[in-house]
Amino acid sequence: MRLNKFLAYAGFGARRKVEEIIKQGRVEVNREVVTNPAFEVDPKKDVVKVDGERVRLPKKFVYIVFNKPQGVLTAMERAPGDRRPIVADFFRKYPVRLFPVGRLDYNTEGLLIMTNDGELADRLAHPRYHVPKTYIAKVKGRVKPSEIDRMRKGALLVDDKGNRFFIKPIDVKLLHPSKTGRNTYVQITIDQGKNRVVRRFFDRFDHGVLKLKRVAVGPIKLGDLPKGAYRELTPEEVKKLKKAAGLEN
Repeated sequence: MRLNKFLAYAGFGARRKVEEIIKQGRVEVNREVVTNPAFEVDPKKDVVKVDGERVRLPKKFVYIVFNKPQGVLTAMERAPGDRRPIVADFFRKYPVRLFPVGRLDYNTEGLLIMTNDGELADRLAHPRYHVPKTYIAKVKGRVKPSEIDRMRKGALLVDDKGNRFFIKPIDVKLLHPSKTGRNTYVQITIDQGKNRVVRRFFDRFDHGVLKLKRVAVGPIKLGDLPKGAYRELTPEEVKKLKKAAGLEN
């Protein structure tokens, strides 16, 4: 088994995340530092350590829905000097090492899947597998039905590096005006996972996002789960989620 796959399965994150850990020189195999993610390890014979701590494969996988509050970083480690709350703060007493599937930015709230299943995390987070994600956005101004029609046709956006990319939502729905009547609630479903893509999308139509909440990932719905709370998925939900990610039981 490749080292990056082993660490992903051991609950250190999706493979792109664990490759960073490996390349930083934080991983030892049989007392030797290994920086090659493709290095082959035998889980039954080799001793693998991360930051000096022995790593073993989990005996069972765990799947959790967490309602991330706004103002919480999607991170399991706090950067030096950064006192902002992180997702890990809500799982300090949880008996299993978990990591978030993908991310929600600091100012976005809502559904975040937590797991120790690296293979499923890779599938859910990677754009190649087109797992839909649904958000409810409170946007600036009154959105007209004609604008919703334009949004459904997609838009050309630019990422942080100046690269252009086209996004065509799976669906966009006009929900209702805000209480003041000056802003609008819109539901959008996408299957592209680029950074801040929903905010960039609405900016493109001159309706900046004031508040953003993710309410579904594939077949998994947030429902009425309170902010900061979490629950384990039912076996049926796990089955549906794996099917959506192309992983049949």
